[in-house]
Amino acid sequence: AGRGEIALGYYADLTIFDPASVADVATYQEPRRHPAGIRYVIVNGEVIVDDGRHTGKAAGRVLRAGR
Repeated sequence: AGRGEIALGYYADLTIFDPASVADVATYQEPRRHPAGIRYVIVNGEVIVDDGRHTGKAAGRVLRAGR
């Protein structure tokens, strides 16, 4: 319960971006660089990326297949 729609009290992961500005900027030397053009990322109601800047928060958890 609490999943499947964007509503108060529901869990949701949202990414807000302009498709024309998204770009992969990772390189061989820096493979973990975040992509350009991602404005906001919200995980379970926590803002993780705010106006293109990572907030340092970590919400949610990693789900691994087959375990």
